[in-house]
Amino acid sequence: KVVLDFSAPWCPTCVEADKNFKASATPDGLTLLKVDYDSSTDLKRKYGVTIQHTFVQVDKNGKRLKKWIGSLTYDELLKKTV
Repeated sequence: KVVLDFSAPWCPTCVEADKNFKASATPDGLTLLKVDYDSSTDLKRKYGVTIQHTFVQVDKNGKRLKKWIGSLTYDELLKKTV
């Protein structure tokens, strides 16, 4: 499972989530890729991201499987994936 994490350093929720992710091990079978919300305009457009702290699960070809806002822990993140 590959999930893109559209975050910004000025976003307090993003900072909290990042702190939580760094404090625990990434679960087996999950790859979380941090994407800079401010500079990744092409990826935001491709996946319909309009707000920071958005997560997009993609398949091996980069096709969007699911999009959601606001997971703060790996447990919350895994519950949202397909």
